[in-house]
Amino acid sequence: MWECDAAVTCDGHYLTNTSHCPGTATFSQDFAHLPQIVFSIQVVDLGEGFTISIVSSPDHTQELLSVSGEGRVAESHPICRKDSRVAVQIHRSDVLIYVDDMTVTQKVLDTGSSVQLQLTLLPNSALLFDMSVSLSNIATSVAVLRKHGLTYSNPNPFTYNIDAVSNAMENDSENANIIFNRVMSTKYHYYQLKINECGPNSAVGIGLADNQLGPYKYPGWEKKSCGYHSDDGILFKRGHHDKVLPTCTVGDVMGCGIWFVDRDITQIPAGNGDAVKGDKVTVYFTKNGQVVGDTAMTVPDGGFFPTIGVSDGDRVSVDFAAVTG
Repeated sequence: MWECDAAVTCDGHYLTNTSHCPGTATFSQDFAHLPQIVFSIQVVDLGEGFTISIVSSPDHTQELLSVSGEGRVAESHPICRKDSRVAVQIHRSDVLIYVDDMTVTQKVLDTGSSVQLQLTLLPNSALLFDMSVSLSNIATSVAVLRKHGLTYSNPNPFTYNIDAVSNAMENDSENANIIFNRVMSTKYHYYQLKINECGPNSAVGIGLADNQLGPYKYPGWEKKSCGYHSDDGILFKRGHHDKVLPTCTVGDVMGCGIWFVDRDITQIPAGNGDAVKGDKVTVYFTKNGQVVGDTAMTVPDGGFFPTIGVSDGDRVSVDFAAVTG
C-alpha cells in the first residue's frame, strides 16, 4: 500500500528512515473521489523531522505540515514530540490539521485528477500511519461557559457566529459578553474573530479572563483579564489602559494568543491543565494576522478563558480552528 524509495523502510503502516538522507513514502490509494478522509500519524521517533504533503499530479506537490527535528511545527507554535499524533481531515478540497488535538492550520487543496498522500521522512525518523480514526477522536469541540446579552449559532464545533443586535432591548445595557469553556494552554493557545457588522457605537473586544468575569463586562475591564478593543485600539489590562494598538472595523480579523515565558515550552506536557496559577505568561494580540501588541499577565486560579465583548448591533464570527498566530 506504500510506495517507498530506498531510504524508507515500510512494515505495514510503520515507516522508518535509518539512512543519512531524506526519503519519501507515497500512499497508493487515490483520495480524489472520497468525500472525506481522516487519518492520523503517530510520531514513533522524531529524528530530524518529517513533512506531510498531498500530491495531486506528478509535478504538483502541496506541503500540508512540516515538523523540524526540534519538534517545531512550521506556521505555528505547538511542539511535536515522540508519541505525538498528527491528524488530518480532508473534506473535498478543505484540510484541517491537528497536532495532539489542537488545530494548527487550515488549507485549501489545489487538487487534480488524483490526490495521494506523501510523507517525507528525514534521517532517524519513524512514523505510524492509521486510517482507523474518527474525527470525534481528533479534536475537542469548544463549548460556551457563560454568556450575557447576546445570541449565537454554532455551525461547526470550532466556529461561533455572535449577534448582539437585540442586546440593548434585552438588558438595558449596550454591552454583552461571552466566555468560552476552553482553558488556554500550550495545546489551545490562540483564537481569532472576524468583525462582520458594526453597530452605531461598535466596540468589539477580544481577550482572556478568569471564569468570574462579570456580566456585560469586556475582557480587560476586571482584575483577572486583558483585552484588545476595536473602537479605540486600547489594550485593557486588569481594569486599566495598558497601551494603544490599531483600531479595527468591518472585515478586520482580531486575534488573541498566549506565550508561556515562565517555563520552557518543550518541557511542558501538552494539555488543558498545563497552565497553572501563578505562571507568568505573555498575552499577544493580532490584527489581520500580524501581531500588534502584547502584555505580561499572571495565570489566575483555574486558568484563562477566551472571552469576547460586543456592543449593540455588532456581529462577529469567532474561529477556534484558526492558523495559530
